[in-house]
Amino acid sequence: MPPEKSTTVEIRERFDADVERFSDLSTGQASAVDGALAMDLIAAAAARVTPRARRLLDVGCGAGNYTLMLLRRLPGLDVTLVDLSANMLARAH
Repeated sequence: MPPEKSTTVEIRERFDADVERFSDLSTGQASAVDGALAMDLIAAAAARVTPRARRLLDVGCGAGNYTLMLLRRLPGLDVTLVDLSANMLARAH
């Protein structure tokens, strides 16, 4: 029998307790191969296809790593951040 999926409460608690690991821009998502490179390439692509963007909505923002990478390429965006984890949201701000 497959394991049950995590509840939103369990997800929030897990991320609340692990902010430091997920907020390192130099490594990106540590469990992903070349996480930092992938994050940079995604930000570059987003900036390239929307060079005149004014606003950014980051749902599930975590520590805000993607937003920070995109702001390096498109400074001045009006950003709205949303996350289940208050600790992650605080770090993103």
